[in-house]
Amino acid sequence: MNKYPERIPEGISSIDTFPFSFNSGKGAKRNLESQLEQINSRIDKIVEHFVFNDIPIIHFVLKATNQKSDLKKMAKAIDRLADLVSVQEELSNKLAVINALEADPVWFTTTFSDYSSEIDRDLSDIIDNQ
Repeated sequence: MNKYPERIPEGISSIDTFPFSFNSGKGAKRNLESQLEQINSRIDKIVEHFVFNDIPIIHFVLKATNQKSDLKKMAKAIDRLADLVSVQEELSNKLAVINALEADPVWFTTTFSDYSSEIDRDLSDIIDNQ
């Protein structure tokens, strides 16, 4: 005869009653605790690995929410931000150059101008006109 709960007897369409075993529960508990410990260890490694400026950012995120849907939304948002931030930085750098030019055009032109071709041209004009 088969032992329960490994196999439900044939002919039973719904389970109204079943044999209960504390020993089976203890075995299941040990198995679940082991699985939970492994998952917790993996989560801790991920949280400890991703640190920005010595701040465990993911730790704070998990304190705010541990809902899968929220974490997935955040991951998508961060992925989108990563692309936009690089474009933002490039545009800001270009704008900073234009702002520096507008703020102090004399400094900008004396710092970055190359007058060597104009000097050569002026010398040629002087020599040719004599």
